[in-house]
Amino acid sequence: MDKIKTIAGTDPLGGFTYNLDFSLPFIAVAIHAGHHVSEELLCHMALDSNQRKFEEDTGTDLMIKDLGNAVWALESRAVYDLNRSRDLTLPLTPERFWGTRVYNTSPTPQMNKKSLRNYDAFYSFMETSINSILDRFGLCIVYDIHSYNISRQQAKGIESPPVFNLGSALLNKSKWGKIIELWLEQLGAISLPGIKTIVAENHVFSGKAEFCRRISSMNQRILVLPTEISKVYMDEIKGVVYPDIILSLKKGLQNAILSHIKQF
Repeated sequence: MDKIKTIAGTDPLGGFTYNLDFSLPFIAVAIHAGHHVSEELLCHMALDSNQRKFEEDTGTDLMIKDLGNAVWALESRAVYDLNRSRDLTLPLTPERFWGTRVYNTSPTPQMNKKSLRNYDAFYSFMETSINSILDRFGLCIVYDIHSYNISRQQAKGIESPPVFNLGSALLNKSKWGKIIELWLEQLGAISLPGIKTIVAENHVFSGKAEFCRRISSMNQRILVLPTEISKVYMDEIKGVVYPDIILSLKKGLQNAILSHIKQF
């Protein structure tokens, strides 16, 4: 099999970073890891850093960036949300950001165009990279890594939200059922200090968002695994990460991904 050149760097528009060696048929992605807001947008924004972090998937970039194939966002989802369709990606109204007002004053049309260019650049890059893996291996598994706020789920009446949740609502179970089950098993084998590992499917999220929908629709040989991790590894209000837990989570998740993909 011909060797494909390793590529690594940051997109010229600054929206995401990538490290791809194309050695195995997967890409791990953290589309909500970013926290950056440009100076021109920051002066319009109503949210402070901690308020943004509450909605961002803080630390998910740390969990995947050492893998051979990884892409993670740099810009905050308060700027544009890569898990929403293009017409809804800009959080210009409270309805697009969990009822919270993102901006005190509206960004200019030019600022919005820039955000949409970054959105388009991310999806263009992902589609090109995935097609390279398909050409090389004939399939591609995309580990779509997110985190979620425990307090928000408890407020909904879920007393003990799972540490890991797989959203499989958009997945073809008749085609990918065994691979999906093996992924759930790998997640269940992850050990975290002082925390019981609970794995669920479609319990807190069902995986119906734009990234899974769009990437899955590219080709029937692509499997996207929307995987949510509860914020057991951080203080979700203060935005502070617990080093020992996130380190264990990083090691466990990377081992799970590599063990899972090598079975195929």
